[in-house]
Amino acid sequence: MNPSHTDSPLKIEVVTDTYLPDINGVAISLGSLVGGLRKLGHEVTILRSGKAVGPGESAIFSWPLPGYWEVNVGAPFFGQIKRRWQTAPPDIVYIAIETPLGFSAMTAARKLGIPLVGGFHTNFKEYLVDYGLGLIAKPVGLYQKWFHSKLLKTLVPSPGMHKKLDSEGFSNIEILGRGVDTDLYSPEKRSASLRAKWGVNDDTPIALVVGRVSGEKNIELAIKSFKSMRKICPEMVAIVVGDGPVCKKLAKANPEVRFPGYLTGETLAECYASCDMLFFPSETETFGNVTLEAMASGLAILAYDYAAAGWHGTNGVNCLKVPKGDEDAFISAAESMLDTNLRKRIGSQARVTAEKLGWKAVVADFEAILKHAVASSS
Repeated sequence: MNPSHTDSPLKIEVVTDTYLPDINGVAISLGSLVGGLRKLGHEVTILRSGKAVGPGESAIFSWPLPGYWEVNVGAPFFGQIKRRWQTAPPDIVYIAIETPLGFSAMTAARKLGIPLVGGFHTNFKEYLVDYGLGLIAKPVGLYQKWFHSKLLKTLVPSPGMHKKLDSEGFSNIEILGRGVDTDLYSPEKRSASLRAKWGVNDDTPIALVVGRVSGEKNIELAIKSFKSMRKICPEMVAIVVGDGPVCKKLAKANPEVRFPGYLTGETLAECYASCDMLFFPSETETFGNVTLEAMASGLAILAYDYAAAGWHGTNGVNCLKVPKGDEDAFISAAESMLDTNLRKRIGSQARVTAEKLGWKAVVADFEAILKHAVASSS
């Protein structure tokens, strides 16, 4: 391929086991990247598991992922993918996840000489430990490392993840950050009527958790922190937005916590802005998009010092963060958030930070990476 071709719009195929309207960080990030590339004039098609519901999408046979039923795993139909690309070859393929579908796509693209880049979106090794499957965690980690060695580039969402993978022997790693829609997520969406519906006035603090309600998200620590705060401020409220395998168990054990399920779009934006703080206790994230969403909404954030908070957060300025794994420090920091002035100061600075983190610059970086990969493969 002539390098000058990269000055023209690219034909890009994204291969993924999760995509919009799925509600998770991978699907939402891919949706923003694909939409941004299309606005720049590139032809982007999606080969996905689940159902093809949007423009340019094709679905492959799939089945629900055990323990994560919201996501479907695509079948490893190597021959089908190879024929697809022989008929209409893309200029480059982006593989989001190292699943059987991703493996088949990687194999087909390599046989056809199509440039390949991929993302490291999920710490499967750490997730498996959290799910009590530590015996297979190491082999899975080795597989991920082998898989990414076959790609021209592995894109990671933060400097911390770059450092981690580099220390584990991954090669050709590049940082591609994440953005946030600061028009959708905004302090202006704060709703007095919604807060009244939750039974609080404007001065009563509300703690928020957003994410999949599952073991690896460590939501029990957020609830433990909330209960400790309630000893000081009995009228405060906690809300856990999301669903997952431990949702019913946690809801039954903690009747004082509200579990409204998944929220999206304007409803989610209004919920963010109508709360006062976000707890993000997960220890297994590659980034954590909800951190930026909460910052854009003007919330005071408490998180462990890694991933999005580690990169974009300054402790005591636009967030509170504590050493990863230090539960006592997390709970202590949560209690300090009962200080109204502290919350407001941190939330205000969080919004300032988020305003500099739009998707436009991230999409431009992604475009440059793809163009470079195409040119270097010619």
